[in-house]
Amino acid sequence: MLILPVCVFSQKTLEPALQVLVFAPDARSAAMGDAGIATSADVNSQHWNVAKYVFAANKGGAGLSYTPWLRDAASDIDITYLSGFYRFADNQSLSASLRFFSLGNIDLYTKDAQYLQSIKPNEFAVDIAYSRRLGRYFSGGITFRYINSSKIIVENFSNAVSKTSNIAADVAFYYQKPVSLLGNDNSEIAFGATVCNFGTKLELSDSSSYFLPMRLGFGFRATFNIDSENAVSATVELKKSLVPDDYTYRNSDVLSAAAKGVFSGFSQMIYIVGAEYSYKNTLMFRAGYHRESKLLTDNSYITFGVGARYENLHFDASYLFITGNEKTAMNNTYRISLAWTFGKQNRNYHTYNLP
Repeated sequence: MLILPVCVFSQKTLEPALQVLVFAPDARSAAMGDAGIATSADVNSQHWNVAKYVFAANKGGAGLSYTPWLRDAASDIDITYLSGFYRFADNQSLSASLRFFSLGNIDLYTKDAQYLQSIKPNEFAVDIAYSRRLGRYFSGGITFRYINSSKIIVENFSNAVSKTSNIAADVAFYYQKPVSLLGNDNSEIAFGATVCNFGTKLELSDSSSYFLPMRLGFGFRATFNIDSENAVSATVELKKSLVPDDYTYRNSDVLSAAAKGVFSGFSQMIYIVGAEYSYKNTLMFRAGYHRESKLLTDNSYITFGVGARYENLHFDASYLFITGNEKTAMNNTYRISLAWTFGKQNRNYHTYNLP
């Protein structure tokens, strides 16, 4: 029997389905180790922290990102991400995104190796979000998500291909304030917190259901505007899976499982550090490090990338290199992002005053 999406209950740990929901979709954040909870707002904040949008430098914008996924293992798997936002009334924003994951061409066979057919399954998620300034330096936001995934079961010389749907939500908070750091009076700090993919379980059959990749995340950023042309930012993030590592919770409801996940120690943690250098807000260089604990993927990788701005056009690219002795199929992953923004932009765009 073959079931897609691929998600497995091991004997001791509980693994969530639809991991594509937590893959970094855009090149800018991917270049900083997949950091985005407290980085400065951009078009792709929809995936990381929608509360950042009300602090965006522009009135609105739209972006397109493309990732050839797992190219060391297959040549036809990719992720496409569309996102956009509009900031209105100076203290509110609406945003939306579409994530499309193509799993490529899959040949189906019986247990006797008899060819059945070729299929091209896919998964997609549509997000709609609202964010609002809650104070001079503080904001919050909520995202509603519709998920559609292929369900393929091959058993007893027959096959069935259908779609299964889920709904989920994210809650996000963001704090950003100008400060004096290390003698620099033109600096800024930011904090972010998110709970993502809190939603219905994926039902693959009458007897099997799988949690979405629920996560709790915290981020911190410090930005030093060295002078009118040069700026440096550093960010640190901690994320924790809210799907408990205890297999006995496989039949629990979502709320009980998430509560268990919060207090299940540090067995499913993600650690991220990233940095970005900006010259005239036109040319950017980025780097990062990403580490996941053994009960998640045990992955660790180094990332780096570049960005360029020309008026209202944005281009970003990133590259991922697996560290350690074992190179997984994620090695050599690259991402490309394009964006267009509108509305006034300048380096010192924050007034921090409510209208």
